Amino acid sequence: MNKIIKSIKRYERKWIFNTLDLNQICIFLYNTKFFFSTHYPNRQVNSIYFDDINHSSIKQNLDGISEKKKYRLRWYGNYKMIKNPIFEIKSKSGFDVKKSSYKLNELNNLNLINLANINKIEKFINNNFNFKNRLYPIVTTHYKRTYFISSNRLIRATVDTDLKSLHLKSYKDINIMRGYNENILEMKYDVDLDFLVRDNVKDISVRFSKNSKFINSAMALPDYLI
Repeated sequence: MNKIIKSIKRYERKWIFNTLDLNQICIFLYNTKFFFSTHYPNRQVNSIYFDDINHSSIKQNLDGISEKKKYRLRWYGNYKMIKNPIFEIKSKSGFDVKKSSYKLNELNNLNLINLANINKIEKFINNNFNFKNRLYPIVTTHYKRTYFISSNRLIRATVDTDLKSLHLKSYKDINIMRGYNENILEMKYDVDLDFLVRDNVKDISVRFSKNSKFINSAMALPDYLI
């Protein structure tokens, strides 16, 4: 396991669209006062999310607790093949986010759709990080991400579409991919830019929205709170 490769502190704001498609959201971004443009090529984003046996991360989110943590293993490209995975510990207080990332070369080139590999990932994560409670892989998320940046280079935006997930709590579901209809816009920026962002995106037609792909995917099955 490599040392921390990134530790950031920033604001993240999200909006959920059920009726606007990717093209419509892109037009909105191009026409804001920030004059967004394409930043990176589109790519497929894949994550495995972890929680303890009491589902503490899920319950913190549902109960509206401002201080919470999220744990995930992330990679890009083919969802079935874990390539160059990064383990992220994401701490959040309101909209204020801090994320630490670790390269896990030991988990490279594992096939996701394999129970032995899921068990290997669980064991490695717990053996190499000092968690208060043991963590278990419970759900995956997979989506297409489009990247934008403002003309002043201070604000990044992403649009996530075609969200899908696999549930790992019950291994019988490991081959059942579930789909979701929402398109999600997110803006990320330094904490001292929050007033500027809020003042210049007032024309977004939906309110600021708390959204978590992890929570939405996990809650698709009611027994996750049992």
